[in-house]
Amino acid sequence: MGGSAPRRDHQLPVETTSFVDRRGELNEGRELLARARLVTLTGPGGVGKTRLAARIAARVRRAFPDGVRFVHLSGLHDPALVPLAAADALGLHDHSAQPPLHALVEQVRDRRLLLVVDNCEHLVGACARLAAALLHGTGGVRVLATSRHRLGLTEEHLLEVRPLPVPDPDGDLSAAEGYPALTLFADRAAAVVPGFRLTRGNLESVARLCRRLDGLPLAIELAAVRMRVLDVDQLLDRLDDRYRFLTTGSPAALPRHQTLRAAVAWSHDLCTGPEQSVWARLSVLAGSFDLETAEAVCAAGPGAGEAGRGTGLVPKQVLRPEGPAGRAGGAVRGVTSGECARPAQALAATVTLPPLAGAPGGAVPSVPGPAGGLAPLPASRPDLPVASHPGVSPGGPAPPHPVPCPGTLTLPPVVSGQGGVMAPSVVSGQGGVIASPAVPGQGGVIAPPVVSGQGGVMAPPVVSGQVASPAVSGQGGVIAPPAVSDRGSITAPPAVDAAGDRHAGTAPVGLRTDEVLDAVAGLVDKSVLGREPGPGGVRYRMLDTLRQYGLERLRRTAGEEDAARRRQRDWMLRRVEDCERGWFGPGQPETVALLRADRDNLRAALDFSLSTPGEALAGLWIAGALWFYWHACGAPREGLYWLDRALAANPEPTRERARGLWVAGLLAAATQDFPRGRRHAGDALALARALGDAAEAAHAEYVIGVLKLFGDDLPGALVHFEATVARGPVPGQHLSFVGLDQVELACALGFLGEAGRAVKVCEDALALCERHGEQWVRSYVLRMLALAHTVRRDWPLAERHARDALRLKLAVHDVIGIALTLDLLASIAVERGAHRHAAVLLGGADRVWTDIDAARWGARTLTSVRRDTEERARLALGPDAFERAHRRGAALGLAELVAQALQEPARPRPGAPEAPYEDTAVRLTRRETEVARLVAEGLGNQQIADRLVIARRTAEGHVERILSKLGFSNRSQIAAWVTAQR
Repeated sequence: MGGSAPRRDHQLPVETTSFVDRRGELNEGRELLARARLVTLTGPGGVGKTRLAARIAARVRRAFPDGVRFVHLSGLHDPALVPLAAADALGLHDHSAQPPLHALVEQVRDRRLLLVVDNCEHLVGACARLAAALLHGTGGVRVLATSRHRLGLTEEHLLEVRPLPVPDPDGDLSAAEGYPALTLFADRAAAVVPGFRLTRGNLESVARLCRRLDGLPLAIELAAVRMRVLDVDQLLDRLDDRYRFLTTGSPAALPRHQTLRAAVAWSHDLCTGPEQSVWARLSVLAGSFDLETAEAVCAAGPGAGEAGRGTGLVPKQVLRPEGPAGRAGGAVRGVTSGECARPAQALAATVTLPPLAGAPGGAVPSVPGPAGGLAPLPASRPDLPVASHPGVSPGGPAPPHPVPCPGTLTLPPVVSGQGGVMAPSVVSGQGGVIASPAVPGQGGVIAPPVVSGQGGVMAPPVVSGQVASPAVSGQGGVIAPPAVSDRGSITAPPAVDAAGDRHAGTAPVGLRTDEVLDAVAGLVDKSVLGREPGPGGVRYRMLDTLRQYGLERLRRTAGEEDAARRRQRDWMLRRVEDCERGWFGPGQPETVALLRADRDNLRAALDFSLSTPGEALAGLWIAGALWFYWHACGAPREGLYWLDRALAANPEPTRERARGLWVAGLLAAATQDFPRGRRHAGDALALARALGDAAEAAHAEYVIGVLKLFGDDLPGALVHFEATVARGPVPGQHLSFVGLDQVELACALGFLGEAGRAVKVCEDALALCERHGEQWVRSYVLRMLALAHTVRRDWPLAERHARDALRLKLAVHDVIGIALTLDLLASIAVERGAHRHAAVLLGGADRVWTDIDAARWGARTLTSVRRDTEERARLALGPDAFERAHRRGAALGLAELVAQALQEPARPRPGAPEAPYEDTAVRLTRRETEVARLVAEGLGNQQIADRLVIARRTAEGHVERILSKLGFSNRSQIAAWVTAQR
């Protein structure tokens, strides 16, 4: 089972601001795509390649019957994942054992589609291999790529995206308003200064500003945001000053790169200290993120208080379970004095966490240090171990109530009072001195000097009202004296580093969660962060150019990047554990949507863990805890990729390894690699038993039973699942597997003809699911009930249960489950005499299966049922009528197809001809029906307008509404739909 995939929208990105005219590039891009199958938009960062690619794709989308899909690569850094990202964008759910790229090509071999691959420059080799495979292995797939560098294929056609034209500010400006650079500035300035427009009084200054910015759209947008507090002339003066500082440091840099960097650095200088710190720390986030994630990653350092709210695993889980192997019926007790804490998840539907690794007794680090190591740390001594755990990092946020373990030296932080008392320094193991940051009182704090390991001295800044980070020079640089800012407060001016780039300071700023919120709001206002809708509310995203700049800033302070990445990893681990704990319960669609949105950050957390010394165990734990995501959400290939890496990095016999092995076995079975699945499941069972871990042993036994079922060993599967169901739940076992044991038992009973027993087992499983509000397992229980009633030939009851299953599968977007249930409903429709309805459902099911495996995995049971359904429907309808109905089902979108399946089909009277099929799921107006018929005749929009005596624009609007109502993406689908209605 598995295949749920409520994927993020891989259609074209939604435009949230106006698009400035690029008519020439749009036309050239369309012409190139008409004659070439690979077109790459090249140009510097910030020039607008992504936006232009989306516009070009929107213009040509009707030429691709199978649609346009957008592959976002900005948050991806592993070349091995590029084919999986493309398959995900295409909605494919490959479960074969082929290499991912081969499987992708096989599934789209006969399709006509456009694949837009965005931000290829950091993965040029992998993107080139993807494009080459699609070009050579298919005939109808075209690729539109964006990259700062060409892909290097002989078939590649390049379109250079140039900066926007700018008029000469000293020349004739009478036609200046026709220049897109000026239009862009005016549009963005009007968004922050209502009523702003180009006038004779400001035209020359705007033109000079845009020319100074080389017409780069991103640079112009960043400058326009400052119109909130400055006028155009002030903007120009300050930008000139900023540009001089930049260019003195790197004369070899390309002019446009200097210009963009000047604009970005200037925007950075105008941010407050907390905003600068948040910008830098958020740069470790690979994709979009929500506010909770921002708080977890950024709230650290002095005065963090609730920093990383919800990220520290220790405070919530300082519990030790009773009984052998740390579990007994899920009971837990508090930690008594003098013993080390062990986290537990002894809650319903969850598996208990393992003991903490890395120290005798599973010790917990007393006070994890925040970013950059600027926190009280235990003195490093060989006889005083520092404990670690996959979920608690030395660089992560400190728990509010640390639990010291024997042999660990803890130095508490000192909190200032009204006078701003400073915390003591701590001597590191290398002999260097690390100054403990102080939490400021109302009078502000003057931080003490910090002596670095290399003998450098950093002078303290004078802080007025708030804590500010000191300005730190590079090697041997000098810090300038304080200056008065625009707001009248005393601040340290930026210093110039070795590259000639000024910076306002690189020491980490201590932030509370409420300060993070304020900083995020400020960065949104300054267009550093983009705001977009997402699961559960608002999410944020940072452009690649801005993220790279933030990452450079973060790396200027030793340890800051690792600390931020560790906090990000710890937060992702906590989120994954929370999701797994609540998986067998209500809210599954929301859980899957959240993890899908966090996918890039999950990958970043896994990669950090598996590529950083000492962190691999955390990576194995995350990969294993995501079993439900890999399996239930249709991502077995990616799950196997991470588990292979994690298992190779963690050969020790641990509970984490036992879990990783059975999850890998389950995913191998899902990809039809049965020998590998049996090997992993057997190893997991042996290791779990050796460790005395009954819960992980039970999970491994489930996988072994599923492999018997997949291998058509029905008697063996029956005996196996009869034993596991009779045994009942094991303490610590995830309730999903308690329900799945019953589902597989019912499946074996149904296939062996024991329908009565199968129904009884399903009813027990259904009661378990209903008590917990669970949907995913319940949908499979309902499908098993429907199968059992087909064995009894109780068609009305079978249809009712199958429809209930389909509703739930759509809710969790279980694509494989939808395909299986559509097959079942089609066979039931034939039995009930609704042959046309059966043909439509079969057409829809065939279309869904093409995204999974058109051969239905070669399973005899599935292929024989489908063949029998088609033969009987075709015989009853005749070949032509069957093909029309089949095509109509294949043209429906997933939601429309499910809506069609859930309606009550018309049932013919005995001996009477079947009534014409009426689509009650979609309603077109009379005019839309007329337009649809003309589209089916092959008329273009202008011809339709002439025929109906309406404007071309009106005809285009009708066609767009028809496409939207029917859920189609091209005119040929409308034609097929009209034909099926006749």
